[in-house]
Amino acid sequence: MNKVVVIEDETIIRNGIINMIRNHIQDFRVVGEANNGEEGIKVVESVRPDIILLDINMPIMNGLEMLEHIPRDLMSVIIVSGESEFEYAKQAIRYGVTDYLLKPIEIKTLQSALEKASNDLEMKLKYKTPKSDKFEVFPEYRKTDSITLLKAIDYIEKNINKRITMTKLVDVTGKSTTSINARFQRDFGFTFNDYYTRLRMQKAVEKISQLDSHLYEVAEFVGFNDYKYFNQVFKKVVGETPKNVQLYYLRKREGTAA
Repeated sequence: MNKVVVIEDETIIRNGIINMIRNHIQDFRVVGEANNGEEGIKVVESVRPDIILLDINMPIMNGLEMLEHIPRDLMSVIIVSGESEFEYAKQAIRYGVTDYLLKPIEIKTLQSALEKASNDLEMKLKYKTPKSDKFEVFPEYRKTDSITLLKAIDYIEKNINKRITMTKLVDVTGKSTTSINARFQRDFGFTFNDYYTRLRMQKAVEKISQLDSHLYEVAEFVGFNDYKYFNQVFKKVVGETPKNVQLYYLRKREGTAA
């Protein structure tokens, strides 16, 4: 059963779409509705739908703006548009929406669009969901008895949202740059910079798995102000994009992870 959210500011149209799905279209269940993009984001985050039926021209936040704030890799989006908004609908296609429907909507047209969205989502999840729950950050588990490293790691973990330099660790441990790096390589097999990067990505994976933050918030949590750069580093270290890891844990929570 596919979960559907309807986001449309005109009450008559919104109720009409909901009633068509509930009364005439099988295998699709309406689990939420909203009358603007801002409320729509809250509904999407709350119910995690499979498919969104989204109007473009809405107050407070329009549909195109809303598309910037939702995990489009995790769901299919169908645009609902009036004739005068057709150019906006074409623009929305660039966001990767599955289809667009022109108002007024007929039952057969709606059913066809929903079925297409369901199929597209199935293919999207099939090829984008990571296959393993074990996102390797460190090749093997190692521990250290070095007081210097224990002090350094404790400081890093307590300040994971800040950019930490070797100079700061020199102040924290009272050891030289050369000495600190030598200890990291001896006990962990990495230089300080490599270890620090991997630890940040490990904390990012743990944060993503909690499913309580936007990905840009995860980036900020581990000290990245530039989400694009965070995405690049995460992919290089973890082997998956942050969105794919988020998708895995979402599907795991729903009991559908591969």
